[in-house]
Amino acid sequence: MAARRSWFLVIFCFALCLIDFSAQASAAGTAYYINNQAGSNCSDVGPHSMAQPWCSFAPANKIRSFLPGDQILLARGGSWNEELTLTGRGTAIEPITLDAYGTGANPKILRNQAISDICVLLMDANYWKIGDLEVGRASVGILLHYTQLSNNGITISNIYAHDNKGIWGRHSTDYPVQRGVLDPFASSLNIDLSSGILFNVASNLIYTSSQYVLKGVTVSGVRGRNNLDSVAFDAETSTSDHQDGHNAFQDVQLKGLILSGDNGNAAKEYLAAGLGCSDSLRLLGMTNVTLMNSVLFNEAGCHTPTGTAAVILGRVSQVKFVNNIIFGVPATDSPDETGIDFEWSEDHVNLQANLFAGNAGPAVEILNIHGGDHSSDLDFDGNTFAQNAHSHQPGATSVWEDNNGSGFGTPAGKVRNNFFFEPHGKFFAGKNIASVADVNNVPTTLAANYAAEQFSSTQGKDQWRYMYEAADSTWTEMPHYAADDDNGAWETSATQYVSAFNMAPGSCTGSCGASGVARVWVAPHSGTISIRGRALKADEQAGTGVSASINLVSGRNVTQIWPSAGTRKLVGSKEPGGFETDVDNVSVNAGDTIRFEVHANGASANDTVSWTPSIGYVPGSREVAGSSEAAAGAQLIRTHY
Repeated sequence: MAARRSWFLVIFCFALCLIDFSAQASAAGTAYYINNQAGSNCSDVGPHSMAQPWCSFAPANKIRSFLPGDQILLARGGSWNEELTLTGRGTAIEPITLDAYGTGANPKILRNQAISDICVLLMDANYWKIGDLEVGRASVGILLHYTQLSNNGITISNIYAHDNKGIWGRHSTDYPVQRGVLDPFASSLNIDLSSGILFNVASNLIYTSSQYVLKGVTVSGVRGRNNLDSVAFDAETSTSDHQDGHNAFQDVQLKGLILSGDNGNAAKEYLAAGLGCSDSLRLLGMTNVTLMNSVLFNEAGCHTPTGTAAVILGRVSQVKFVNNIIFGVPATDSPDETGIDFEWSEDHVNLQANLFAGNAGPAVEILNIHGGDHSSDLDFDGNTFAQNAHSHQPGATSVWEDNNGSGFGTPAGKVRNNFFFEPHGKFFAGKNIASVADVNNVPTTLAANYAAEQFSSTQGKDQWRYMYEAADSTWTEMPHYAADDDNGAWETSATQYVSAFNMAPGSCTGSCGASGVARVWVAPHSGTISIRGRALKADEQAGTGVSASINLVSGRNVTQIWPSAGTRKLVGSKEPGGFETDVDNVSVNAGDTIRFEVHANGASANDTVSWTPSIGYVPGSREVAGSSEAAAGAQLIRTHY
């Protein structure tokens, strides 16, 4: 096992030369190994060591509270059908860890699909790291349930959650909607909707607008499939001082989520009980939230009388969605059928450089239909909208606004610099839409070429190539595609690569003449193009940042078109929101290339930038039948994920 250790343990063990590094896990804490596989020599009354691990979760469930630095380690290749119930409060320096050890497939916790089934239940978790697990066939895969305030520091990574379903509106097949009685199990843990990963709050927990339930959360590398929700933060109450309650969950980073096919209650027995498939990503009661480098497709896939959406927002403030793909919400004869539902009380929400495509209803709905509601300081900037509202058409395809009239909220903000190709209706409409500024939204002649959606393991597919700087100003196609790195990446090494969303230049010193990487788009025909995108630091390393630029290459001529000043733009941690990389009205000939370059910044540290530009031919361009752009427009509902 390659277990995590603090720097103190490494130094201490090195000095004494007494510790077997292959079996130790933490400086101050205790390692609890669990392995039920044949040949593991397991015993539930044994010492929970690697040599003699526990077999089941029963001994771990009996521990009243785990301590800082403790590790609960499940054997790779193992599979359990039982609930793991954990409590404990780690510290920022010594978090408590639930993870895997050994070699092979991630450990699995797969239940019986009963309403009372949970895979992992963590009560009042504070400074926990959870990773490398598969959880499924339960009402909730991983439930973090809070009965007290002021919790901190949850990190969740590399989780596969699937087939977690059965509770909707705190009803179940045993307690159907028609009966009018809530399921007692769901009510006992305040589970409103089943989820692969659920953060929720006890129904009797009271807090003011200056308090919080949980602060400092990172969820990354999660794959969700066939759940009701895949990931949910659920705090649906106002505060005791009569504010909207957006402060329950704070400082949340969601990165690299791949969520698909969440239609968990689509089976006949669920629909007969009145259960629906409302959404996939549920963000309620939150402030300072970022969703980045994520894909949601074919979500909310069953008829739901209250409406369907890939994402629902409620009681939120300071939210940013940047460089994501949200597409293919299916037609289910439901209201909404939208990519993002702004359901109630949203403030300071930015949608930046995302792709919204092929959704049955509008890409985005702004709804002011609840008393005391508001939607303020909205900024939708640099997104690509294509072929939305192909089934449900309330009046607009990309951005639709609705309200219940006098006394209800009026939205405020701006929708600016977006691409749209919307043959099914207006781009932008609604009862009070005039209160939202409509600025420089650009129609494209066909669906724009959004880099992450068209990313491929084949060089040149959909006009995209992936290159590195072999020597100063010499660009060459990357030699190797690694399917397991960053959900698939072209690379020269594990630290110099281009993936669907990210770009990482090579480590370098000095002038960095041979460190660059680029994604390169080849113009299929002559015309006028515009470019949209946002480049920002994607990792949390303390590197010196990267420098970025866009160059038009026509024959032997190389012209920098962004930034306009002629020097590259430094993208680093000092600008966490990154930079718009928008360029309008660039003339190209067939075979010209647009090279999106990222270079190291003269230091040896590696940095990663998130950048998935979108390129569209604009009106006046000559269209060519059979071009890659036309093919992209006809094949939006596809992805390499």
